Amino acid sequence: MNPELFPQLLGLTNLDEALHLAVAAHAHGDAALTPARIQKLKSDFLMLTELGVVFSFSSRDAFQREYGAPRGEGPRVLSGIFYYPQGSEEVEPYDGVTPLAEGTVETREEALAAYGEPEASDGEDDAVEWEQWVVQGVELSADYDEDGDVLCLTAALPIQ
Repeated sequence: MNPELFPQLLGLTNLDEALHLAVAAHAHGDAALTPARIQKLKSDFLMLTELGVVFSFSSRDAFQREYGAPRGEGPRVLSGIFYYPQGSEEVEPYDGVTPLAEGTVETREEALAAYGEPEASDGEDDAVEWEQWVVQGVELSADYDEDGDVLCLTAALPIQ
């Protein structure tokens, strides 16, 4: 599965094969990302270091309270996906196609062109800190640096 399609995995659990296959395709030999280890996942985050993507997991109960029923039976539910176009302390830069967009989204201007007028934002016109959209049932949030470059793009399900 291509990384821009990862939002389709939201709501799956650490026991679901589709999630295992998506991670395995991008694990690059990382032994921590085997299906057996993902099934025993105890932490909140799963890092695809070389890809520049981080999966965030919630407990089943927390996910049900905020988003509704999970799409799998496991105790840890994929609740958010973070893409880092500039990289971070934990991951390399993400340089693939941006989720729910035609190409890459690395600046605020590209985010506005890809997703349209945001539903929510914070900051001033010349220093917007973040913006949020709902696209195809997925909540997307872009966090920007002072120059308007995307630091992180987050894909999650909208809270119910």
